[in-house]
Amino acid sequence: MYAADNTAYYSCVYVLCNKNLKNFKKHALFFKIFQSQAYLYINATAIVKVNHMSKKTIHDKAYKYLFSNPLIVKELLESFVAMDWVQYIDFSNAQPIDKSYVNDEYKEYEADIIYKLQFKNSEIYLYLLIEFQSTVDKFMAFRMLNYVMELYRELYYKQGQKRLPVVFPILIYNGDKKWNAAFELQHLIEIPEELIQIKQYIPQFKYYPIIENELSRAELEEMMNVVATIFLFESSDREKFLKTIDRIEKLMQIYSKDSTIIRTLLVWLLHYLKTHSIIDDVEPFIEKTLHPKETYTMLSKTLETLKEDLRMDGYKEGMKMGIREGLQKGLERGLQKGLQKGLQKGFVQGIVKGKKEGLMLGISKERLKIARKMLKNGIDDATILKITKIEKKDLEQLKKNN
Repeated sequence: MYAADNTAYYSCVYVLCNKNLKNFKKHALFFKIFQSQAYLYINATAIVKVNHMSKKTIHDKAYKYLFSNPLIVKELLESFVAMDWVQYIDFSNAQPIDKSYVNDEYKEYEADIIYKLQFKNSEIYLYLLIEFQSTVDKFMAFRMLNYVMELYRELYYKQGQKRLPVVFPILIYNGDKKWNAAFELQHLIEIPEELIQIKQYIPQFKYYPIIENELSRAELEEMMNVVATIFLFESSDREKFLKTIDRIEKLMQIYSKDSTIIRTLLVWLLHYLKTHSIIDDVEPFIEKTLHPKETYTMLSKTLETLKEDLRMDGYKEGMKMGIREGLQKGLERGLQKGLQKGLQKGFVQGIVKGKKEGLMLGISKERLKIARKMLKNGIDDATILKITKIEKKDLEQLKKNN
């Protein structure tokens, strides 16, 4: 962007400073070229930004959809917020709050999820603010404080509340990178030693972090609920993904009396699978989500096929890795002993281990690697051909490359 800005700047200065209008025509072609290049640059930049934003938007929408169900919010708090007050909340009366605010400068702010939570049989209540992040934001504490302040502004100036309620801010982060942003506002403020006495007057604010990539997978697997399952899906590799899929059937049994929470999970899962290119279309499934059992039956058949494909891919990959490791270890042992007998023994050991762990894929490449190492160790051509079984022309080609 810097280069394009500079080109535009100097081009405009050149024309504005040149008062001879005849010279302007001479440079008309230059401006047409520049205009077309700038147009392409700006559009290319916009596409990159749109792609980045679309991924973030999908993540935000998925989580907003999930936590629009108060029962899933209940699971989140009960499983991941170790505080006594959670047990006193009446989640059946959880009240979602409008999340969009416009301040006096006409600036619009929108938090992800806000609930008003009432205590059971009590007038005590608090506001729960949940913010979802897939990328690290160094000033997250400032952003969340801003959302809290806009909520307070709404309650005080527009609703006329005389006292402000408690707001509990939660951050849910599901990105791959380590979350290294400050949890507290004060950690964002530089306080010189000479001003340390003012520290007590600086606003104090802290949000409650739920960082998915820091959660123990073993503990998540022990929690048989929707939120833990979602966190497991988002942190799964191929093998763990298969195990996590098997949890869905158990959850169907656990939540058999509550079709809404199962439907929420299934819709989220369908979009998750589509976003990760595991299924092509969600529409055939979505039409049946009003009947979760039918959806799961249909989905389970698709997932069983998927699981077999993934297992086969993993099996083949394991075979390749096994034979590669086996051949390498066998060769190393053979070379250490030296001579033909040691090489033969090492090669055979490598083949045996390779057969146990994988298919005989890539043998020819491995033989060439062995022949190349034998050449480097000064072993004669006849021995190499006898041991590796490669063609003489291939050996000659190896010698030329070396």
